[in-house]
Amino acid sequence: MESNAAPAYEALLRAEIPKKDSQARADFATFLALMYVRTPAMRRMGAEMIGREMQIRCYAYGSNEKAFDALNRRAERDGMQPLNAEQKEKLRKTFLDPSGYIMEIAKERTLMVLKTADGLAPILFNMKWSIVEPLHGFFITTDNPLVREVDPKTRHPIYGDHGFGNKTAEVIFPLSPQRLLLMSWEEGSRDIGAFERTHVDTVNRRLAGHSDRYLYSHIRHKRLKALAAEFKDSRPMMTTEGFGPKKFAKIAVARRMGTT
Repeated sequence: MESNAAPAYEALLRAEIPKKDSQARADFATFLALMYVRTPAMRRMGAEMIGREMQIRCYAYGSNEKAFDALNRRAERDGMQPLNAEQKEKLRKTFLDPSGYIMEIAKERTLMVLKTADGLAPILFNMKWSIVEPLHGFFITTDNPLVREVDPKTRHPIYGDHGFGNKTAEVIFPLSPQRLLLMSWEEGSRDIGAFERTHVDTVNRRLAGHSDRYLYSHIRHKRLKALAAEFKDSRPMMTTEGFGPKKFAKIAVARRMGTT
């Protein structure tokens, strides 16, 4: 997909936006979708989603004595060594409070997030695309470069913000120090625009705030150093609300393939 998207990328650098019904636009939309899901940040959040789901299921079993006993019986039929009363009680307490453990998720299981690109690409394809240039300064990029923001007022405490389909969504993707791709649902927005330094700084802060570990720039600059220091301990996170343990176990991605 990188090879397929290259001609559209080069055109965007020339401030030429692919036509709405073109294959070039489809190719670049797919490339953008993959850039969103292939990052370490997204795969880490995928691991968190898997791990939290498993812990919520365990919590459900631990919360119901009959369900917990039935789980043990099924496990024994599948070959697990029978547990004595003390071991069962310890296991049940762990189900209810896993906070003292670290749960490792195998690397290959995080590949599940890649399939999200299939649904995301058509959404990006249909958004309004604009090219933005900085009047002063430059755009940075990061190891998590496709960033989405929505109007905070549209966020629901239970149902969330409806993702990229939110009609207030703005998506940014830095193409170069002097070019930024801006996508939104506002059909009246201009194809080419320019940002003052304050707006450029806002974009760079947004990119830095969504980075996982690294910021990138074409030059060493004090603004980049300041952003790196400010967002050093900040990274995108996934969270859950409602039923489940009061405190979840820490979730990590195993460093080697095949580790469980």
